[in-house]
This record gives sequence, structure tokens and C-alpha cells, in this order.
Amino acid sequence: MFPLGTRPGPPPRLPRPVPPFLGETTDSYLRRLAIANELHPDDLRVHLVGRRGHAPVTLDALAAATGRSPRALAWALPELRPGVAPRAGQVLPGHVRRTVCWHCSARRGVFSYATAWQPAESCICPDHRIWLGSAAHPRQPGQYDVGGLADILQAQRRHYRLARRHGRKEAIDAIAAAAHITALWARHGFYRDRRIPLIRALRDEVPLTGKLPSGDAVTAVVTYPETVDLARVLAKPRWRIPTPIAAGDLQRFQHEVRSYTGIGYEHEDSRYDPLFRWFQKRRGRPR
Repeated sequence: MFPLGTRPGPPPRLPRPVPPFLGETTDSYLRRLAIANELHPDDLRVHLVGRRGHAPVTLDALAAATGRSPRALAWALPELRPGVAPRAGQVLPGHVRRTVCWHCSARRGVFSYATAWQPAESCICPDHRIWLGSAAHPRQPGQYDVGGLADILQAQRRHYRLARRHGRKEAIDAIAAAAHITALWARHGFYRDRRIPLIRALRDEVPLTGKLPSGDAVTAVVTYPETVDLARVLAKPRWRIPTPIAAGDLQRFQHEVRSYTGIGYEHEDSRYDPLFRWFQKRRGRPR
């Protein structure tokens, strides 16, 4: 450390300046950089900023230590871009933090996990067809190979179209609401015909009750197709925007849910029907 906590000049270049992933979080890159150079993360921070603590790492210091230009680093590491507040919860609109596909990491010689900001609608690695996580649960553990699951791959394409049609914010909101509903359906074993083959493909066995416990890592994957299809209904302005209920609204809503999802949905006025509660919040109780 230096007398007044400041480094008199740029830090020396590290012997192994590993490249960042596009969109990688700063903490993830610093952790990988420390591991590659056999340093404790705290010691790497001392190397970069000249003292211990939570002093921010600058682009210039990181550029000097890695030999990469500040512009290239700012492009790859969005949290270090000019104007972005340190520790900002949302540095890229419409993006979420996810663990980088393990195939992509291994191809780059990275054998520890890396975290990057990715578009919310990109739930599957386009190169390796590995499940990365939904927008509602982007950091839930478990990366599954879904290359042979056509239902999930087709749902990803519909998810892209949903974001293009309604915008990322509306798509994120609709997916979050739909994911909450389908997770509750899965927990109670409702409308399970579509999920059972996906559970069997990923787990080789299906719970005897057909129910998935709360927090099960496989839930977001096996409910993804019905989540996307339900979100396509919830994102429509006529259902998304709260308005007083009109005659026939509930029947029309039920028909659209059945048409888009392929499930035999009929509302149940009970605490076990989260979709009906969603409808009530925007339309009120049917008369």
C-alpha cells in the first residue's frame, strides 16, 4: 500500500491478462483475473487501486494492468462505462445478470463461472443450446442442455418475438407475472401434461404427484414454454392495462389463455388460481 492510499503511477501489467466476456460484470472479471494470476481478490484490488477497501477500480488502472485499451474494456464491462453509477442495480436497460454458458467459458479456457449482463429475452445460449435462466429467475442454479427439447427451443423464438413486438420492459413484466403463475401451477401439479415430458427429459424421472417443490431449479426450465405463451396473453394492452370489467371479458380472456397455451384453463375462484387473481387486479371481480 502507498502512503496516502494512492498509487503514484499506473499499476504494473499482470502476467496473465485474461480477456473479459462481452457484458461481463466487473466483480466477475476481477475475480477471474485474480484467479488467473494466483492472487486473492483483495490483493488484486490493492494492485489496481493502491489500497485495500472498496475504492472503485478505474478503467485506466485496469487497462494498464491488462494491456487492453480503456475503450475495449468499457465496451466489454458495462459497469465501468462513463456515467454508470458504481454498484448500479440496472446498468443496461432490459438486461439481467446471468452465468455465462459453461460451454462458452470452457472454449475460452475459463473453468470458473463468469457472470454477464445479457438481454432478458435470451434464456438459451444460441451457440450451444444451454439453458441460462429466465428473466424472472436469471441466477437460479442449473444450466441444462435443451438442444433436444423442441418445445423449449420454439418457446425461445416466441420469447424473442414477444420482446420485439411489445418492447423489452413490457416483455419482462409479462414474463415475470407469467413465471410466477406457472411456478405455482407446477407446485400444485396443475396443467402438468406439457411439463411432464420436459421433467422426464431433464431428470429421467417425474415426481409421483407431478408436483415440483418450491424453489426447484428445474421449474423455470420445464415451465418456460407455458410461461412464454401465457406472457403473450398478459402482455396484450387490452389485458395489461387496468380497465373496468365489461361483459364477456372473462370468457374472452379464458379463451385466449386456452388458445395460446393449449391448456384447458377454467378460472377457479380460489387462492389456488393465481391467473384469476391477476385478471381480477386489472378488471375486478366478474359480476
